[in-house]
Amino acid sequence: MTLPTPKLDNRTFKELVDEARDRIPRYTPEWTNFNDSDPGMTMVKLHAWLTETLLYQLNQLPDVNHLKFLELLHVSREPARAASTELSFSLKKLSGPADPLKVLIPRQSQVGVDDPELEQPLIFETDYTLTALNAALGAVLIPNTAPESAPNPYQLITEYDTKQATTTFLHAFHPFGPKPGSGNRCLIGLVPRPHRNPKEDYSLDSFPAGQLDLTVFATGVFDRDADGEIIQGPRGERCLLPHEATRAGQRIDWSAFTGTEAGNLLAAPVAADWQTLDVGDDTAGLTNSGHIRLEIPEGLPAYSLDQLPRSLWEALGLHKYPTTLEQLKDDLRDSALTLDTSALSDDDWMAMGVPEAELNDVKSCCESVNGIIEKLDDLDDSVGLTVGNVPGSSWLALDAGYDTPPVPPYPMIWLKAELNEEPTRNDLINELALNTVPATAAVTRLAERLGFGNGRPAQQFQLARTPVYFDPDTRAPDLVLEVEESGTRREWRRVDDFYGTDAASEVFVLDPIEGTVSFGDGKHGRIPIAGAEIIARRYRYGGGAIGNVGPGSITKLKSPLPRVDKVSNRVKAANGEDAEPLEDTRLRASQSLKTRDRAVTAEDFSELARQTRGVAIQRAYALPRYRLDASGQLEADADGAVSVVILPVTDHPTPQPSEAQLRAVCAHLNTCRLVTTELYVTGPEYTRVATLKATIEAGADADLKAVQENARQRLLEYFHPLRGGNDGRGWPFGEDILYGHVYQQLLTLPGVGRVMDLYLQLDNEAASDAGCRDRIEIAPGNLVHLPADVIQLSVRYQHQGAS
Repeated sequence: MTLPTPKLDNRTFKELVDEARDRIPRYTPEWTNFNDSDPGMTMVKLHAWLTETLLYQLNQLPDVNHLKFLELLHVSREPARAASTELSFSLKKLSGPADPLKVLIPRQSQVGVDDPELEQPLIFETDYTLTALNAALGAVLIPNTAPESAPNPYQLITEYDTKQATTTFLHAFHPFGPKPGSGNRCLIGLVPRPHRNPKEDYSLDSFPAGQLDLTVFATGVFDRDADGEIIQGPRGERCLLPHEATRAGQRIDWSAFTGTEAGNLLAAPVAADWQTLDVGDDTAGLTNSGHIRLEIPEGLPAYSLDQLPRSLWEALGLHKYPTTLEQLKDDLRDSALTLDTSALSDDDWMAMGVPEAELNDVKSCCESVNGIIEKLDDLDDSVGLTVGNVPGSSWLALDAGYDTPPVPPYPMIWLKAELNEEPTRNDLINELALNTVPATAAVTRLAERLGFGNGRPAQQFQLARTPVYFDPDTRAPDLVLEVEESGTRREWRRVDDFYGTDAASEVFVLDPIEGTVSFGDGKHGRIPIAGAEIIARRYRYGGGAIGNVGPGSITKLKSPLPRVDKVSNRVKAANGEDAEPLEDTRLRASQSLKTRDRAVTAEDFSELARQTRGVAIQRAYALPRYRLDASGQLEADADGAVSVVILPVTDHPTPQPSEAQLRAVCAHLNTCRLVTTELYVTGPEYTRVATLKATIEAGADADLKAVQENARQRLLEYFHPLRGGNDGRGWPFGEDILYGHVYQQLLTLPGVGRVMDLYLQLDNEAASDAGCRDRIEIAPGNLVHLPADVIQLSVRYQHQGAS
């Protein structure tokens, strides 16, 4: 139990006045007028007020002592945390053959939030230099492993807009099919220079060699799945250590197609046709959002889908127009087509090889299919026909049975991701993207002059902008401080405190919240000489919950990027948090001393999860010996495993953590857990109430409509995951529903006299199982969800019929 902060003197203003009045007869018996109108009593009250003010200051000493003790224990306020997101850049239409195929977007390029109501600009900076490609995703092919799809082993899950040079993913998808296994492949086609001028010659274009940054956006809770249904959750995450994440990424082999035969692209892979690529993968093998960085070699061949043989079109469920004489004859015999070759233009026939003198004869020679085929055979024997010279547009206009694939008509290079072993997870992906880079809501400030040293101990300087940005991974500020003495400028080192330093140590202490830089006293930490100039060569500032802006809101280019057309964030910025309130620091201190930042017991895991910076978690519940199975369900009796269920603060009726929140909690707990612990973090499972009925009898002077509405609101609040329960602090994890408590909630409402016939039935529960009982058991780690539309309340006056 937390000890109360003692008061050194707890006398109030009234008590001080009364004490002075009681002493007056002893020391000045001639003073007999104690009325408020007496000038002497006015002076007494004035001095009592001044004394009370002094006592207030005195009583702050325990708070100061408390904070000083926390400093000795190395417990300090957590600084503000900056929000982060992914910024996608769109290049201008660099359509000329001399225009570059690569555009560098420098590190710390600035993009602002387009919101006129902001009191001050909110700026995001890119985290590293991005090599943006003048290219577009042309096609993504995934295995189609459902039994009914055996004739079409691949499916195309993208649609390409040639005019806008943009790709739309038709739905969320499993990159290696619904049933992934070793050898399953995902193919990605990339088209260089997607904005093309038909009058220009692009024969010398070659896909640029170097690093290709492919961004993965995983499907999260409340997104739509492959069937278009909203995912209700929960979504779970196994907390992988760095070496485990690397191992997960190694389950996928990445390669680029280098073959000379386009027909080998979708065929069984031949090693000679594919070149293995060096990979950097932080998606744990296409299971999380993140980046895949591929080293692309020079001189990759490019093939459009039009260049692929008809058999490969059929593998995608598409019917390609004929490119050989045999295919043309097959199509003439195909009853599903109504092919009329006489509708071909003269230019098409001549492109095929028919002499101009025989055009009219060919176009009108025969009425039967067999007659046309015989004439084509005769022409082929005499002059030789090249059906492939007829453009696809002519065949598409001739018969609607031919397909136009939703891919660009331009040549593409092809990349392949292939599983070398069966994965442990098969997560959905929303989309893949090019030219996307992480960004942080922090601004870089250069060469700020803080002032001059005066040669005195413990001198302090103030940075112009606060709070100072702290890197969430290294937990260090991005600050470079220099001291120029006698014309020589040297970089000084930041330390947490001056313990262990001596008079020669060139160190300083930074308060990131206040932006204060403190130097030593000459015994612990050197004092800059008088006249020394103090310079913040570089630091970043920013942070706070204000940075958690929605998708599509970071669009204002602040840095000069002449080849960039526009920029936007595809996903919401997340994990921004204000500096920790002082009271929270005091409350956290006792738990920090107890756990020592080590998660051993279930209580340790739940408490440390709640302390995750940047994630607003109302409650967390740890389940020892539980793990998540392949389908994301909790599985008991798992020795060495711990599953932490977190409940975030959101407005959704069934709150679930986002992928960013899950990963933030995992990253925090990974620094605290034992290496041998198998750790999972997930959202809560909700036990849904399918029916809630009750009959309420109200007093004679009650408003039945008001009683009914108040009862409905009270039930919704009582079962609410964040505000419900008997104590109003949220429905406890795994708490059973007690009929007696529900009756109590209704009976305490104004106007309610009696409550009868209370009946609750859960989802997937037979009516016979929901009969006479006094409690409903809830599984460990589960919460209760009561939808508003299942509440059926019958309200009536006492001893009258229902209303």
